[in-house]
Amino acid sequence: MLIERMQYGLEESDVLALFDLIDQNVCLINLETKTVTCSRSMQKEISTKEEILLDDWLDLFYVYDQFGIQHSLKHVTKKETLYSKARLLFKTHHQWVRCAFKPLSHRRVAVVIQPLHKDDNSISHHMLLAEYNQKTSKVKESSNVLAAVQEKQTLTDKPPEMNFAELHKQMKAITENFPHGLALINKQWQLTYANPQMERILGKNLQSLYKHKLWQLYPISDYYLFYRHYYMALEMEQPVTFDAYMKERKMYARITIYPTDDGFTIFIQDVTIRKKYLQALQESEKRFSLLADNIKDVFWICDESFMELMYVSPRFSDLFGISLEKRRDDPLCWWKQLTEEGNYDYILEGYRKMRSENCQIEYPITTPSGEVKWIRTRGFPVQEGNEKYIVGISEDITEMKEKEAFMRQSEQLSTITQMSAGIAHEIKNPLTALKGFMQLGAANPELRDSYNDLLLSEVNRIESIVNDFMMLAKPASSKQLEAVNIKQMIDYVLELYQSLIAEKAINIDTSINCGEYTLESDPNRFKQILINIIKNALEAVEYKGTVCIDVICDYSEAKIVVKDNGKGLSEERLKRLGEPFFTTKKDGTGLGIMVTRKMVDDLGGTIKYSSEEGKGTCVAIAFPM
Repeated sequence: MLIERMQYGLEESDVLALFDLIDQNVCLINLETKTVTCSRSMQKEISTKEEILLDDWLDLFYVYDQFGIQHSLKHVTKKETLYSKARLLFKTHHQWVRCAFKPLSHRRVAVVIQPLHKDDNSISHHMLLAEYNQKTSKVKESSNVLAAVQEKQTLTDKPPEMNFAELHKQMKAITENFPHGLALINKQWQLTYANPQMERILGKNLQSLYKHKLWQLYPISDYYLFYRHYYMALEMEQPVTFDAYMKERKMYARITIYPTDDGFTIFIQDVTIRKKYLQALQESEKRFSLLADNIKDVFWICDESFMELMYVSPRFSDLFGISLEKRRDDPLCWWKQLTEEGNYDYILEGYRKMRSENCQIEYPITTPSGEVKWIRTRGFPVQEGNEKYIVGISEDITEMKEKEAFMRQSEQLSTITQMSAGIAHEIKNPLTALKGFMQLGAANPELRDSYNDLLLSEVNRIESIVNDFMMLAKPASSKQLEAVNIKQMIDYVLELYQSLIAEKAINIDTSINCGEYTLESDPNRFKQILINIIKNALEAVEYKGTVCIDVICDYSEAKIVVKDNGKGLSEERLKRLGEPFFTTKKDGTGLGIMVTRKMVDDLGGTIKYSSEEGKGTCVAIAFPM
């Protein structure tokens, strides 16, 4: 009588302990928390945990039998023991079981589950309870726990019959609104019921076809695949699920056949959209695999921490010279064995930036075989729901780097050739003059003194060209930084060219807003920059022209703008500004702007030229404070 006495306040642990003594399959259902606690015997039979959710417990039974189980749970609160027969999924097979439902306190229900054999279907409820009483009497003699609640009771009341009318009403409401097609076939292969969804899927009014044989509706010769699975389900006495294409309806269907004592039940689900989606996905994956397998670049996807690699294309080993297993074993530092120590921080910082933005890094590696390569890796973050991933591509840019190096060497060689020709041309002219006048002086000694000024002028021109080249070759490391007063430097340069300003009656407009700011710079280089820029502006303007000098300083930079209203330059000439020996002056060498740019770069500044033909030229220089 143990199951009858559980309502007297035994805890779940006590009830399970008692049933474990007799190796009984029992489940305790808590209707408040929707959880089910299983005895050790039950856990072994169905391979489950001690406590599971009520929905998961119901899924252990056949879908068709779950209605009866739920009905018993709903009506067991009347302090009566209810019985239900259902098919339960054990470890390796389905089996019919008889479930006895007994209400306990605090909205708890005990369910005793007993497997049934074929000849057990006729066992009466009284015989079942008698068996329970016999097993319980063994526990009563050996357990002190049960002695406190032991009472002599005999089962004299006949278990009440289930309200099948109400159950039928509930099941009809469920089947009518079931989202998939459902049909019942009896043992005579006659259609006895089909829900509206089944009629919609098959495109037929099936109510008028009830009691028709199945093959009268769907000939075996045309639907051989269907009938083969039907017979398989009947022979194996277990559900069979398969997919099929229905030509008449032009749709893919997933069909499940459930054998029952009265025949079998058919479920049909329209999976056309899902099937097409899966086919499109498979085709997309096939194309992606074809692409990834036949290009040299390596695609990869990993989590935000770079610890878990979701995908990497097969070219990884070819590119990096190491196996993918080594990459997985050391996900954060695998590249350390391939590159120099000085690149560690650069590469690590690049990968960190990929977590928040699109980032690209380039670094050299040496493969275990000794091959030197340049790798470019680009990566960016991708959000998918609550998960964040990093998607990237690594490519071999060794050939591109070699081409760039070759191009730089070619450009350098071209520049050296051009400059050498320019030097030879610029120095040849004064040398020719010197040689000619020296020859005249040798032939006419009395005229020698009259050529001295001209000879000295040509020598000074040669010296100027050499000095410009020496300035270009002067290393940036030789600069001596100290506080420079910008206003004093500008005043010095203007004073230096006062005679030229007076000769051409040039209007000088200065606006210097530096306050107490001073610039940390090399005085000699800074002075030479101002001399070159201001001198060019003074030489560019006509008589009574205007040169504006504006200086603005703040805590971050000093900006110097020199503007003239001279002839200006065309767009084509402006682009060539700075080329060696390109000049707009009659006696210029074209090296002044090259020297100026070199010195500005050495001091960490920037210089920009803008000009418009007929309106003048503007030079803007910015130095960091």
